[in-house]
This record gives sequence, C-alpha cells and structure tokens, in this order.
Amino acid sequence: MPALISMLLAAAALLAAAASPSSGEKATSDDRLFFAMQIADETGTVIAEPKLLGMSGVPLLMNLFEPGTDSRSRMSLWLQPEARADGSFDVAFEITVPGKLSGGKGQMTLRSGEEKSASLEYPGGHLELQLVAFAVPSPEFELYLQHGIRLLDRARQT
Repeated sequence: MPALISMLLAAAALLAAAASPSSGEKATSDDRLFFAMQIADETGTVIAEPKLLGMSGVPLLMNLFEPGTDSRSRMSLWLQPEARADGSFDVAFEITVPGKLSGGKGQMTLRSGEEKSASLEYPGGHLELQLVAFAVPSPEFELYLQHGIRLLDRARQT
C-alpha cells in the first residue's frame, strides 16, 4: 500500500509538472512543492521515506499507521512550507514517533533541489531527518524524476 501511495504521488507530480509551463519564475504562494524525505533512528534504521506533494503556504500532515486492525500510529509528520522572495523555501516541521520522539520541531531553508538534514534528540537516541524540496515544475525536479532517488541514496551511504 505505501508503494502504491508513493506511485500515485509521483504520478500526480508528473501530471502537475506536465500541465505547467517550465520557467524560472520565483516562488509564489500557489507554487507546488515536492518533498522527498528519509527519517531514520540513531542505529540507521529507516522509519519512513515519505514523498509528499504540497503547496507553499499550505501545511501538510502525514500520518503512518501500523498495518492491521488496531490502527496504531507509527509516525506523524507535519510540514509548513513558505516561499521566500529569493526563490528558496522555509520549511518548518514537527515529527512524532511513538516510543521515541513526541513533537520534535525544527526549521530549514532550502533552495529547489537542495538537501538538508536535521537531528532531533530524544532520551536514549535521536532521529535523523533528511529533506529535499523541489519546486514543481523546475529543472531540479526534472533531474530528480530522471535520476530517481539517488540524492537520498547518496546521503545514506555517507
């Protein structure tokens, strides 16, 4: 099911990119953004690798649940992207992983295609959040689609 959701989000992003003219316009409040993330614990175990499509100025909320009937939450992620006049984006985030971290908050400023990471401490360990944000459409997003998720794979190996 998560693979299907990722494929649907990627397809939606492709359709959105195809429907819009490519230009070097600066970010505005209605710009679409694609987020590729990796969230891992202190041992390097990957908790989630969400791909989300959103808009500048519009908060995103993602909840992952354990499969089965009890619907126990595995992770909650909130993103608040805001466009800046220079074309970059401020992205505030809050993450909860039951049993590890509750309401860990942070903020990053990224340019389209730039990858950044944040470490969120909790008693007994920490979570590493890697985030790449792309304006859709943009040359950086087109490269990401052509080359897949190599940006995050490379970061995992370092």
